[in-house]
Amino acid sequence: MTGRIFITGDKHRTMVPLFRLAERVELQKTDVLLIAGDAGYVWNDDYPYTIKSLEQIFPGTIAFIDGNHENHAILNGMGVSVWQGGKVHRVGERVLHWMRGEVYDLYGKTFFAFGGGQSVDKDRREEGVSWWKEEEPTEAEMEYGTKQLQAHQKDIDYVITHEPPFFARGQIARQKELGEAYRFPHLLEQWYRLLETQERFQMWYFGHMHVDQTITPKLRGLHQDILLLETGQSIW
Repeated sequence: MTGRIFITGDKHRTMVPLFRLAERVELQKTDVLLIAGDAGYVWNDDYPYTIKSLEQIFPGTIAFIDGNHENHAILNGMGVSVWQGGKVHRVGERVLHWMRGEVYDLYGKTFFAFGGGQSVDKDRREEGVSWWKEEEPTEAEMEYGTKQLQAHQKDIDYVITHEPPFFARGQIARQKELGEAYRFPHLLEQWYRLLETQERFQMWYFGHMHVDQTITPKLRGLHQDILLLETGQSIW
């Protein structure tokens, strides 16, 4: 079985882009929509109703990595299962959370996923209500991601992260300050350098910065754009 793969950036719980996608494309059950973090659909205990609405709009599978605007307590409290070779939290019947450092095989393409990011506004949010410290990857998670990437580097077609590699920030007008002890973007830059010369590697997508911008031929930020992965062309 094969199908189309769409990818987009931060959605922050809005349904509007999915309605617009459905207006422009005849969606099918085999379609997959990937979200590069800050999906926001799991935010409080009412999330099952939101997920039901998502599944009514999009007939295929929605898979998201976590960003810095997610309820990590709820996500991390879910049972873990395996989907397409990688660990997931099954948020709904057709809505999945791709976990940090996992590798997925989807329609003949191999994806490396790693969510998480740092909030610049956490001093204005309430821990356990609108902010969770688990948004930032732990040393163990980053070590796991490195091992996974090294083990699969020759097989990876696409990478999806929330944070961009550090060097990309210098080319993005919208700046977000980084804490002095926050080394994750620097690690992402190491991962990018490891992959950029691999023959099979095609593209790295990230969210977080709220830009639709190509940084290098193999690195692209996503926000409002919804792309057809096969062509890299925007649907709207």
